[in-house]
Amino acid sequence: MNKKCQLSDIFKNLKFKEDFLIIHSDLLSFYKFKFDINFFFNTLSRSLGKNKTLIFPSFNLVKRRRWFLNKTKGESGSLSEYVRKNLVNIRTLNPLHSICIYGPKKKQIPIDKCLSSFGKNSSWEWLCENKKVRNISLGIDLVGGATICHYPEEKAGVYYRKYEKIDTNVYNSKDKLLKKKFTFFARKKGYINSWLKCQKDLKKKKIFIHHKNSFNIPIFSMNANKATNFILKKILKDNNYLINK
Repeated sequence: MNKKCQLSDIFKNLKFKEDFLIIHSDLLSFYKFKFDINFFFNTLSRSLGKNKTLIFPSFNLVKRRRWFLNKTKGESGSLSEYVRKNLVNIRTLNPLHSICIYGPKKKQIPIDKCLSSFGKNSSWEWLCENKKVRNISLGIDLVGGATICHYPEEKAGVYYRKYEKIDTNVYNSKDKLLKKKFTFFARKKGYINSWLKCQKDLKKKKIFIHHKNSFNIPIFSMNANKATNFILKKILKDNNYLINK
């Protein structure tokens, strides 16, 4: 079996009932298959199904003076950046946690309605509250591959985070400077998130699923609504659930 066929074989069993799929990726463990990024995307999207709407993070977590919706390069890996540059015409307006949306139901996801990444009426709130959304982590596990896990923290208003204004000039699709300032529910100094227990609990409840393959490439997925509701309940019961004490 050639390298490209092997790649296809890995993805062929990734079948999900959800209509919306959030895809976090780290392609380092896939490079053994000697593919170009266009082939990788086509193979993946074909395996997932043409009726699926795909959501790719296009984050910019390094502080910058200016951020342009149509021009600023994302920092979420080569697959997400390939999609942003070549395939999408919808990118949400957020200088930290923007997403690129590709697929038949892309217009169902609200955009540009919230100044906070995971706040009320944000794209991330919609993704986490909708039962038809699944989070997929390719080549990575919960840490770095599940941004949805921050949504319950903001919804619960955890004590170890606070709202901070983002000192970045944000330009819309027409390169017009927006007067409004965005905010982020940032972790306070002295606190560190700890996700190990959360990951174990999600696995135990069979929410965080490991999709095994013959090449031992880490591939995980979970229903976004089930996962965030589970984490929210844990936080409300124990405010220290997601941090090191």
